[in-house]
Amino acid sequence: MSIAAHYEQFLELLGRDPGSTPDGRDTVRARYGERVDPSGGSQPIVLMRDEWIRNQIDLTLALDRLLTEDDVVVSAVPYELSFIGAEVDRVIEMVGASVISVGTSGTICPMPRLLGLIEQYEVTALVCSPAFAAELASLAVSLGQRPPQSTIRMIVCVGEVCSTERLEHVGAAWAAKTSALYGTPSTPTVAVACEHGALHLCDHRLRAEVRDGPRGELLLDGRPTGELAELWPADRGCHCGAAGRVLVPLGRVAAAIPGPHGLVSAADVERIVFGHTGLAPHFACDVRDGTFHVTCAATDPETVADGAVRRSIRSGIADALGVAAEVTIVDVKDWSTATT
Repeated sequence: MSIAAHYEQFLELLGRDPGSTPDGRDTVRARYGERVDPSGGSQPIVLMRDEWIRNQIDLTLALDRLLTEDDVVVSAVPYELSFIGAEVDRVIEMVGASVISVGTSGTICPMPRLLGLIEQYEVTALVCSPAFAAELASLAVSLGQRPPQSTIRMIVCVGEVCSTERLEHVGAAWAAKTSALYGTPSTPTVAVACEHGALHLCDHRLRAEVRDGPRGELLLDGRPTGELAELWPADRGCHCGAAGRVLVPLGRVAAAIPGPHGLVSAADVERIVFGHTGLAPHFACDVRDGTFHVTCAATDPETVADGAVRRSIRSGIADALGVAAEVTIVDVKDWSTATT
């Protein structure tokens, strides 16, 4: 079925009025889920039918620029109490591609089996987190495979904030093109990528603003999200010419620390880290006692041994961001052990 036919179905659904308030607000609940609040507790969330459909329309338009009917797509996206997994799978089908849905639990389809499926079904695209794509590439290498020679041609990163610098490293590991999508637990599709890689806000249906200036907590329709972001002003355009403002996601507000010019996030640190060559696309960062503790991986054991890159990254973070960081570089072969 063509996308046009699917849109006809969507428009028919949106035209129905099975339940609404006097002011026209939708009262039909489509999906329930949960999100984690800043204190670590779980909070219920719900998506109304119309909101769910409009999220899918924007995601369909985004993936239709990246995938074709000839693609076989592995969807390794969280399903448990999350909206994004079901949305991604349905949209892949809508653009006409085939989908292999494996989730992220690894119980039924652990990574070694997934590598076999990629070869068996000649998978052409991955939809997953950047961490998942990086770990899968490392495992393939350890098993004697060559990810750049696989059938993978496109990686769409979801579910984790990722800088363009790290995306380039992920793409290089597979010799594939990369793109990103951005959403929150309550709104699975907030911004989609253009051909230049910038994430454009879906502002035809979302009213977004940032608390306290161009960088701060992202508010959607006046509601706090707990997400840190930068939002370009309306008069600053992207090279692609799209009308939607560019949004730069920076991770959770709770995971940022104060710097000399405002909050500094792990995404800021990530950009400094992946400005260095010789690193694998692995990255872990947490905050302890007001200091970023960064772990990354090197493809050359000498890089791990001499410490020059580690010192360069640490001083680069201090100079560019004005915050302290402790940096550990491990051999890419030891990544799983070092981060568990």
